[in-house]
Amino acid sequence: MNTAMALNILALFILVPAATALQIVTPVFSAFSKYGEYFLNLSIGVPSQTFRVQIDTGSADLGVPGWGCKTCNPHLDKRYVPKQSNTARAISCTHGKSMNLTCHPCHYGQCAMSITYEDGSGFAADLWQDTVAFESDGQQNISVTAIVGGLYKSNPKNPMQPKSIDGILGLAYRSVSNANTLTLLDYLVANRSNDLDNVFALCLDSMKGGKFMIGSPDGNPYYENLQGVQWTSLVKQTFYPVDLQAVYVGDRKIEVDPSVYNRGDAIVDSGSTDITLPRGAYDALRALMLSVCKSGSQIVGLCVDETGKKLATHAGMFYGDCYTLSTKEILAFPTLQFQLGGNVMLPLLPSMYVRGGASYCDDITQVTLAIDSGAVADGTLLGDVFMENWLTIFDRQHQRVGFAPASKHC
Repeated sequence: MNTAMALNILALFILVPAATALQIVTPVFSAFSKYGEYFLNLSIGVPSQTFRVQIDTGSADLGVPGWGCKTCNPHLDKRYVPKQSNTARAISCTHGKSMNLTCHPCHYGQCAMSITYEDGSGFAADLWQDTVAFESDGQQNISVTAIVGGLYKSNPKNPMQPKSIDGILGLAYRSVSNANTLTLLDYLVANRSNDLDNVFALCLDSMKGGKFMIGSPDGNPYYENLQGVQWTSLVKQTFYPVDLQAVYVGDRKIEVDPSVYNRGDAIVDSGSTDITLPRGAYDALRALMLSVCKSGSQIVGLCVDETGKKLATHAGMFYGDCYTLSTKEILAFPTLQFQLGGNVMLPLLPSMYVRGGASYCDDITQVTLAIDSGAVADGTLLGDVFMENWLTIFDRQHQRVGFAPASKHC
């Protein structure tokens, strides 16, 4: 092997001298300030074409806009054109059934899938087998044959993705795949089972982007020896649900039963922007945070406006209002703490949940709360604003999620 080739290989992945020998490290790009999303580059097909896909631990299917999709949003990248890929193979409905895929619908004889997400967006896509690879600095890491959804229909009133992001990469378990297919992660780990551990991790930074890592760090299988990591067990192998036991405002506990958080699962979801709490928990959080106003607190956005005037009923950040705050005024907000199973305690500083940007406020210099309310019976979403605080480790081998301080490990 010549020196140039060796350097190229070392740039693509990390070799570990132990039994586990590989970690794939892929850059993550931030579209948080404008769209509340993170994405990475995937190459699909031979010759390859690059697509920007949202990173979503809250779903389990891969979908990119297909050629001829008239209801798909315009995107910066070209559409997926299977006939231009030497490795693309259409999956007929008959073949799909033999592969245990769920062909819903059967679209002109081709196996297809249909998805609707929590925000009302969704798509229908034909299923193809094709070559897929994560990209690092524009170069392929390791390619594998996987199932790709080529969108032929999207909801025109609520398009799948904005112009700068093409599609979506689901990283959850096969059990929640709409097509009942192995995910791209499953295919990669199965293909490299001798040297790629079944674990991945995310560093998310709204300004800088971050990193997406598949496999274990150098000499540290499954991040076992990572300093400062806290582990909590997965409740089940679906969307990475954890046992959320309590939420604190400072040192004061929100007085709701843990079942309120977990009734519809409490999931660690990179595909959601905010922290979403069930209605009962949200109302209790609001009441506890606003209680400081009765003792004369002057927190802007909770108790008073920028001029110091007391806020009217149903006004303030808990009702979606935005304010111009200094760093000092943001720091006046309390630290929130999330208690998970396994005695895991995860603090969330005000700077993480008091947020600005076009996805929150019309005036991008203003800020509001990145915490919202779901339906009474819905579960909890620990979205990007929560994950940005941590190197979040999804250890699929041991069915657990780990959290290590981003300030040290990202």
